[in-house]
Amino acid sequence: MRQKKEPSEEEKLKAKMAVVAASFAYGVKDHHIMRVPRGEERVAVARQTAYWLLRKSGMKYETIASVMGKKDHATPIHGYNHIENILQINLDSGYAGCVRNAAKHYRSFYKRYEELNRERKVKELENAF
Repeated sequence: MRQKKEPSEEEKLKAKMAVVAASFAYGVKDHHIMRVPRGEERVAVARQTAYWLLRKSGMKYETIASVMGKKDHATPIHGYNHIENILQINLDSGYAGCVRNAAKHYRSFYKRYEELNRERKVKELENAF
């Protein structure tokens, strides 16, 4: 059996950004996305949207499962596929609009994260000389 690799701090931060982006888009609390068990559809789809955002950003399914507190990668795969189906239907009503809003929020968060990272690296270089 392969041993699970502990997610990096950057991967954990990306997961937090995805969860917050989904919580904004769906109007649910971010801690519900991480902890509310199955049953509440809006929270479940918000959670699946977070999986989708992380996968679209290049994260492996195993890592998504790890940062989202899941036992294995089957749940993120199912969630990703569910969101892909929602987007293929592309109805103006329903959750497709929420997925698009979550993606906008995530891009905004990630852009700011990259800017802050770049600024930090520049300051480190300036202080090195």
